[in-house]
Amino acid sequence: MKPLTRHEEHVLLTILHLEDNAYLVTIKEYLEEQTSRELSFGTLYVSLKRLEKMGYIRHLVGEATSKRGGKAIKYYTVTKEGVRKLEKAREVQDSMWNGFSRLAVKLKKHHES
Repeated sequence: MKPLTRHEEHVLLTILHLEDNAYLVTIKEYLEEQTSRELSFGTLYVSLKRLEKMGYIRHLVGEATSKRGGKAIKYYTVTKEGVRKLEKAREVQDSMWNGFSRLAVKLKKHHES
């Protein structure tokens, strides 16, 4: 099974943070705020479709509103499989970062000598 990209991790985590308010616009805004990077709606939409195809998220269609010209909003939620995938990604990250402070200090001392 292929690991998540950093962007996919961020999208899944964003949906979790937004809880019942996770739809295209709020996901984009939250991601941009947290990562300090601009993101196009197209790029995000492709990521959401891919994550849904992999079974890590699903969408629910909300009520149509006049504010949106009669269009309904797709709200996204993370599936159990998506949570498991995030847990695995966290384990890998924790393992890779384990001992970083010690290694960074050692490297700094080496460069000072």
